[in-house]
Amino acid sequence: MKIPEKLKIGAFEWTIVLNPDLMHGRSERGCCRPKTSQIDIDPGYNITGQEETFVHEMLEAITAQYDITIEHKDLSNLATVLHQVIKDNPEVFAQ
Repeated sequence: MKIPEKLKIGAFEWTIVLNPDLMHGRSERGCCRPKTSQIDIDPGYNITGQEETFVHEMLEAITAQYDITIEHKDLSNLATVLHQVIKDNPEVFAQ
């Protein structure tokens, strides 16, 4: 999986930033910023962690943009499973 620099969700283009100063010792790997259409990912994690964080924050962006209510635990579980489905079935997502 390639983490893009830009991601289009509906009519909005989101910017993806690998931000090494993102968490300052906190346990979060990423941050979704709906007001600025930006997703920050901590590049200090291994590539699998970065990819899973990207999927998680992408789902956060979708739920924020479309005012979808979902428990954070459920969103986290969905992100983990979706990431694995994408990794295990690359031919489905290839152009």
